[in-house]
Amino acid sequence: MGIIGVYNSTITFIKIGAGLGVSQSAVRDVSEANGCGNRYRFSRTITLTNKIVWFTAILGLTCTVVLSPMLSQWGFGNKAYTLAFVILSLAVAADIFVDNQLAILKGMRQLRSLAKASIIGSIASLVTGVPLFYFFGEKGIVPSIIISAVAAMCVSMFYVRKISYDKMSMSFKDIFREGKSMLTMGVSLMLVSFTAMAFNYIIITYIRSNGGLDTIGVYTAGSTIITSYFGIVINAMTTDYYPRISAINKDDVKLQEAMNQQSEVGLMLVFPLAILFLFLSRLVLSILYTDDFFGAVEYTDFAMLGTVITICSGNMTMILLAKQKPKIFLTSVICQRLFMLVVFLVSFSFWGLRGLGIAYFLQGVVDLIVAVVIMKRFYNICFSKKVLYNLMMILVSCSLAIWIRRMDGLIVYVLGILLLLWSFYYSNRYLKNSMNINLFEFIKAKMDHNNK
Repeated sequence: MGIIGVYNSTITFIKIGAGLGVSQSAVRDVSEANGCGNRYRFSRTITLTNKIVWFTAILGLTCTVVLSPMLSQWGFGNKAYTLAFVILSLAVAADIFVDNQLAILKGMRQLRSLAKASIIGSIASLVTGVPLFYFFGEKGIVPSIIISAVAAMCVSMFYVRKISYDKMSMSFKDIFREGKSMLTMGVSLMLVSFTAMAFNYIIITYIRSNGGLDTIGVYTAGSTIITSYFGIVINAMTTDYYPRISAINKDDVKLQEAMNQQSEVGLMLVFPLAILFLFLSRLVLSILYTDDFFGAVEYTDFAMLGTVITICSGNMTMILLAKQKPKIFLTSVICQRLFMLVVFLVSFSFWGLRGLGIAYFLQGVVDLIVAVVIMKRFYNICFSKKVLYNLMMILVSCSLAIWIRRMDGLIVYVLGILLLLWSFYYSNRYLKNSMNINLFEFIKAKMDHNNK
C-alpha cells in the first residue's frame, strides 16, 4: 500500500500538470456549445478538445520519462524505481486521455454513459489487479496500474465515439487560436489542482522520511476511504452541478439558490453514510485491507468531519469557476495550502496519523471560512440558515458517534443503532419535506426499474 500510494500520488501530480486543466475547462466549453443548438460550433468544440487531448497526453508521457530518476529519488529516497516510473509514463498518458474524454461526457451531461464508463473501468481494474497482486505481489503493482489506465482509456473512447458530431480538420494554428481561451482557463485551474497535489506530495514525502512506507500505507488506506469512497457522492453531484451553475453564472440570486439546494442534498446524503462508517470503520478497514490498518481510524475519525465541511465549501467555491474567476480562486487556494502545509507537517510530527486527521478537519474549516468571505464580499452570495444549521448538527452527530464507539459494553450498540436510525430518518424526512424527495421510494423505484 505504501508503494502504491507513492506511485499514485506521483502519477496524479504529473497528470494534473501536463493535463493543463483541459479536463476541467472543457466541461464548460462543451456544455455551452451543446446548449447553443449550433451543430458547427458544437462539432468544432469537440474536435478541438480531442486535438488538445493528444498533445497533453504526449506531454505527460514525456515529462514522466524525463523526470523518472528524480521522481524515484523524491518518492522513495533512491533511484531504484527509475525504470518503474518510465514504464508508468504510459499510465500517465492514458489517465490524461481518460480525464479529457470524460470531460466531454460531463459537458454534454451524458450521465448514464459517464457512469457506465466509470463502472466498467473500475471492474476492469479489479479483474486485472487482483490476479496480478495475488501471483506477483509488489511486482504486479506497475502492470496493474498500466492495464487499469489503458482499459479505462478504451472504455472512455468507446462512449465518446458514440457522440454525433462532424469531424473537422484543424491546423496547428487553428488549434492554438481557438484553444487559447480553453487553455487559459485550464492552466489557471491546473495551477489550483497542481498546488493541491504538490501539497499532498510533500506530505507523502515527509511521512516516508519520518514514518516509513508502512505509515504511508496506513495513511493511504485512510485517505482513500475518505477521498474516494465518500467522494463518490460529492463527485456524482458535482458532475451535474457544475454545468448547471455555468448556465446561470450571471444570475447571483439563482446561483445562491442552486448552491444552497446542492449543499442541503449533499449533507443529507452523506449524513447517514458518515454515521455508519464511523461506527463500522474498523470492520470496513478489515474487509478492504487487514487488521494491520486499524491505525487509519486515528486519521479517518477527524478527516470525516473535514469531508462533511468540504461538501459546503466546494459548492461555494465552484461558483468562482462557473463565473470564470480562476485568479481569485487560485490566489485563495495557494495562500490556504501554504498555511495548511505547515499545519499538516507540525501536526504529524506531534500526533502522527491523528495529527493528519486533525489537520484535514482544520483545512475544511479554513476552506469554508475563506469561501464565505470571498463570496459575500464580491457577489453577496451566502449560505442559508438551514444549511448552516444542518452542517453544525451533522458535525455534532459525527462527534457523538465517535464518542459512543469508544465506549464499552452493550450500550455502544444500543446508542449506535439509535443514532444511525435517527440519521436515516432525519435525512429522508428533510429531503421529503424540503425538496419533495423521498429517499427510500427513490431507491426502491430504481431497483424495480433495474429488475425490469
